[in-house]
Amino acid sequence: MKFDHEEKMAVIKMTYEVILADGKIHPSEIEAFETLKSKIGFDEKFFAAAQKIDTDEALVPLHKMSFEKKKELAKILEDMAIADQNLHENEMELIIQTFKNIGIGGESE
Repeated sequence: MKFDHEEKMAVIKMTYEVILADGKIHPSEIEAFETLKSKIGFDEKFFAAAQKIDTDEALVPLHKMSFEKKKELAKILEDMAIADQNLHENEMELIIQTFKNIGIGGESE
């Protein structure tokens, strides 16, 4: 799936928020995150800029994405949440709220 630059920034921002949601950064999450950045073609120099994006600001390009891209984002966030072999309640709440904010729900299953 090809994300444009603005979408990549938002995907990276929300993915990193999922990593931080349980209050711990696990080595397996960092490994999965590095794999994701490589997979979507995210240049490392933009990571700091993506971290600085406000969460509400990141939701705008995500909301505008096609349904297919939103499904890909859902898979990315879900995979990241279980990368440490533990689905934390805060991670799930963040993912569900993100889905609601960008306009996907049961139809993505």
